[in-house]
Amino acid sequence: MIRILLADDHAIVRAGYRRLLEAESDMTVVAEADSADAAYEALRTAEVDIVIMDISMPGKSGLDALRRIRARWVSLRVLVVTMHDSASLATQAVRSGANGFVTKSSSPDFVIAAVRGVTAGRLMLSPDVANSLALQQFDAGGDALTRLSPREFEVFRLLVGGRSIEAVADAMSISVKTVSNYHTIIKQKLAATSDFDLARIALQAGMLIEAHVASSKV
Repeated sequence: MIRILLADDHAIVRAGYRRLLEAESDMTVVAEADSADAAYEALRTAEVDIVIMDISMPGKSGLDALRRIRARWVSLRVLVVTMHDSASLATQAVRSGANGFVTKSSSPDFVIAAVRGVTAGRLMLSPDVANSLALQQFDAGGDALTRLSPREFEVFRLLVGGRSIEAVADAMSISVKTVSNYHTIIKQKLAATSDFDLARIALQAGMLIEAHVASSKV
């Protein structure tokens, strides 16, 4: 039996995935969480084989939470399920410890296959993400983001998502000064002179929702 923890801030999404997964004879949802912190606490008490998690939940940084979980539970499998099909985000999620990256537009059959594949030790990517990764090889903007470390990318993602430096510091449990230093390094690595340039790069990389919010604030 594959024991699953569902982590998503939308109760209706969790309910949908629970019905889908528990219709399979070899899967059971043993816990749910509506935030990264709640997922971490649930893992302390529940026996879990795989975490299915969104990395765009409110509160703590999603990629940081992913790294924290994988550092504490090394053998645990993590399948990211998100609305974003950004190749750069998928790359950084895998670098941070994800065993699979699936968009919420994926078919139910693929989600089930991804859970089984990740549990068996395979890297699973939904077809739209795999296609984005292939196209990224020919996209200078998308490829530029691979220069960032996972921590730098998460600062970038949160900033272009409209969060202030103070809010990023709180989400990642680091100082405001450290976020400011990351901000400077990110602009240097991406040859960006302003936050508008960062938003443009995010748009080119397919991070449309985050970049749209950020560009309205620049």
